[in-house]
Amino acid sequence: MRPLRKDKDEGDPIVQKISGDSLSINGRTFTFDSVADVEATQLDIFEHVGVPLVENRLAGFNSSVFAYGQTGSGKTYTMWGPANSLAEENVAKEQQGLTPRVFERLFARIKEEQTKHSDQQLNYQCNCSFLEIYNEQVTDLLDPSQRNLQVEPK
Repeated sequence: MRPLRKDKDEGDPIVQKISGDSLSINGRTFTFDSVADVEATQLDIFEHVGVPLVENRLAGFNSSVFAYGQTGSGKTYTMWGPANSLAEENVAKEQQGLTPRVFERLFARIKEEQTKHSDQQLNYQCNCSFLEIYNEQVTDLLDPSQRNLQVEPK
């Protein structure tokens, strides 16, 4: 959970972080796995979410990130960084979102493991999906022509 920065800028916060795992909205308390405040940087989010995700993945566990919120709440910024970061290669490192940081760390860690175990034949296979759920329609963001996908539980 990451509160809107706009609340801070306007000086009248609706959402207040109470502790590392809870926040208050209009006097009601909600508990989450973790809560970041408006001061949390992209690096803070990566260290708290991305690093464990990569390490767990390398340990053999499936990993996923689910960004949820209303339009304009910062999902794309948190996941990718500033809007221009998708088109430009030279986005400042501190502005990079979770996704480019996770991929950078994942491939660096794979290289480390292969170097550390150079006497063995280590092979890694990486698969990923980027799905958007909007107005109850699922779109494959890696192939936007694939709209209104049917998702079957396995």
